[in-house]
Amino acid sequence: MEFIKPGSEIDFMRLARYFVAGSIVAVVVSLGIIFGVGFDQGIDFKGGTKIITEFKADGNIDRDTIKKVVDELVQSNTSIKGSQVEVQDFDVGSGGSSDTVKFQIFTELPSLLSPTDKLALSKKIEMHFGKGTVVESPFEAGDKFYLYLNNEWPRDAAMTEIGKVFAANGHEHVSVISDKEERIRADMLREKDLLLSSSDVDMKAEAEKVETDATRRIAGISDSRFIVEVQAIKDMVSDRMASEFGDKFVSVISTASVSPSVGHELFNTAMLALFYAVIGILIYIAIRFDMKFAPGAILCIVHDVIIVMALMIVFGVKFTLPIVAALLTLIGYDINDTIIVYDRIRENIGKGRGNDLRTHINVALNETLSRTIITSGTTLLTVLSIWLLGGGTTSDFAFVLLTGILIGTYSSIFVAAPLTLVLDKYLRRNRLTAKV
Repeated sequence: MEFIKPGSEIDFMRLARYFVAGSIVAVVVSLGIIFGVGFDQGIDFKGGTKIITEFKADGNIDRDTIKKVVDELVQSNTSIKGSQVEVQDFDVGSGGSSDTVKFQIFTELPSLLSPTDKLALSKKIEMHFGKGTVVESPFEAGDKFYLYLNNEWPRDAAMTEIGKVFAANGHEHVSVISDKEERIRADMLREKDLLLSSSDVDMKAEAEKVETDATRRIAGISDSRFIVEVQAIKDMVSDRMASEFGDKFVSVISTASVSPSVGHELFNTAMLALFYAVIGILIYIAIRFDMKFAPGAILCIVHDVIIVMALMIVFGVKFTLPIVAALLTLIGYDINDTIIVYDRIRENIGKGRGNDLRTHINVALNETLSRTIITSGTTLLTVLSIWLLGGGTTSDFAFVLLTGILIGTYSSIFVAAPLTLVLDKYLRRNRLTAKV
């Protein structure tokens, strides 16, 4: 199928200067939005908690109702209005029961314990264990408490006593781990991984021996340092869900927290991933084609990513790890489209050396236009359906791809190619000046 008949002679370069000028304005405005307004970071980067809940399938529970309940719970416990709460369907695969449905809840708060509650609880623990005991619970630690006792306790006795103290203060569900135990388990896992990665069949028995030895050592240790994690979010969500939905609610299956400091580290890593992707493409283009092609391709990618990021801010799309994946996908899709055009330009230069680069670019764009329309159009239909029907982060992912494909198709024709022409003229002028 060809939407554009062979032999078409559309003069794309005739209006190229206007499109490039428009793109420069769009990039400047987009940068103003990015640095002036900033991203609305999601839980991945801001920190927060993921909660998986289970309900009876015949309870007719919808995501909006669950979101309202969790919103009210967060607000009543923290007095924070407008915090991010997102509810998604949770597919557990073949292990799921048809009698129940599961939902995944994201909230940007790593803890439902207020700083005042955490401080009061820390003081009670210090009083219980006596002088010299220190308890720390920084905000970024979520519901974790770091206990430094005034002397060493046998592991099992300490865990029992710590559990009693927390239960007496309204927190029956806590997990306690000794600092020494954590180190022993970490060493054991590393040693097991090394043994199991060996091709020697007898190593499996050795790995089991390592685990048995670690368990024996843990049972006999004494320690003065312990990490306690309070299941406050799990308990509060369970109580509120049971109160709101009655017997339609089954249970909270699990909770997992991401602290703000970890989220910040993830954000920096995500930005580095985008940067390294662009640098890698720059090197690839410079090696495969010519240095006059590489800047146009890279500026084309930067142009698309900046505008898409600005559109995310305008339309309220939260910046999360799936969005980073969408941007990396967009970079790959974008450079693929640009390389198709560049490849055809290079072929045409080899066939007719008498024509100037402007003519070769126009011919290449005309020859690949039908392919571009079909490829981009087919992809757009798929992404559009995901955007309209996906919901949650899936819809956000599709939005980035949808806008990115549209902008990327435009930039491959009206940004990358004209920039290559401008750079070629600049290099020619420099060579002539050097000869003179």
